[in-house]
Amino acid sequence: MKTEIFPFSLPGVLLSGIGAADHIGDQVKRFNPQKVMLITDTHILGTGLVDEIKQKISKENVRVDIYTDIEPEPSIENLETAVGVIKSGNYDLLVGLGGGSVIDSTKVIAALQTHDGEIRGYIGQSKFIKPGIPTIVLPTTSGTGAEVTVNAVFKDKAEKLKKVVVSPFLMPSVAIVDPLLTLTVPPSVTAATGLDALTHAIEAYTAIKSTPQSDLYAIEAIKLIGGSLRTAVGNGKDINARYSMSLGSLFGGIANANASVGAVHALSYPLGGEYSIPHGVANALMLPYVMEFNFISNVPKFANIAQLLGESTNRLSLRDAADLAVREVARLSQDVGINKPLRDFNIPKEVLPDWAESVINTQTRLLSNNPRTMKKEDVLAIYTKAW
Repeated sequence: MKTEIFPFSLPGVLLSGIGAADHIGDQVKRFNPQKVMLITDTHILGTGLVDEIKQKISKENVRVDIYTDIEPEPSIENLETAVGVIKSGNYDLLVGLGGGSVIDSTKVIAALQTHDGEIRGYIGQSKFIKPGIPTIVLPTTSGTGAEVTVNAVFKDKAEKLKKVVVSPFLMPSVAIVDPLLTLTVPPSVTAATGLDALTHAIEAYTAIKSTPQSDLYAIEAIKLIGGSLRTAVGNGKDINARYSMSLGSLFGGIANANASVGAVHALSYPLGGEYSIPHGVANALMLPYVMEFNFISNVPKFANIAQLLGESTNRLSLRDAADLAVREVARLSQDVGINKPLRDFNIPKEVLPDWAESVINTQTRLLSNNPRTMKKEDVLAIYTKAW
């Protein structure tokens, strides 16, 4: 029985469901803004969604400007440029429309409107000391769950590392999750973001910091994603699959926000920092191998993951069911086109010992939440298997 108490958090307002984005005007009115900055990226700009959301906001008789220069997997430098532009405009509400990169950027840009200094001074945990300006975020992918988390991830180009900002003041004021916003996401991105969401759910479910509340969301997320990701990748216009994926991503994000994640994320960061592998893909590459290492720490939970993914475990021992969960996750990755060895990404085997050393030295926050203690030789063994 766990005796440590962990807080449970959610955005101030959470709207989810088909057509939820139609209600953004009502949420904008709550803050009575004079100037709104709609933050997005060039890809979303080309889908028509930006104009659609801008029109809904403009109906509330407020000025709406658009900022589109957020990079995929944004760098600290990219974020600093955005902060400077937006801070000079004296906006009183930010709306983030996009995937995890846009939403993470929106959250940190909002916080820096009320704080001095540059983003590098806030990397780590709990460096922000007060709320930023209000934020409304609308995810256009089903993956990161960034709309309900208190962290944001950026690339440090100089150090070739991913850096994380964690603060309760990064929780968005309003999150609006509408599966209609995800219908244009291509299959490869649907696969990567979907496996990212599954990683959040599985890691949160098995984390040291898991609680009965976070488990409720993690369990439902695993079921929803396991039952709908293949269809969403194969037929992106299937609204039922998109709806299930949007809820799965949302629930996985809530589980992540409250129980956090572990070694999968810790081991994935060098892949993104040094080789620019998208975050969801990097997580998918590491997930089966870390699960294989972790499952002896909590065999009943890992066995349950197999059932949640739709596998029959009636005649299996708990140990065999836990092993089946590992194999089903690998099979799901393969079915959606991501289950590849690291060498296929032109990663030389010689870098793996350095990566293992770096993970042990820099990812203590995540490794301390992993259900099984991990040493440097364990990290290297996982990288080697994945290579």
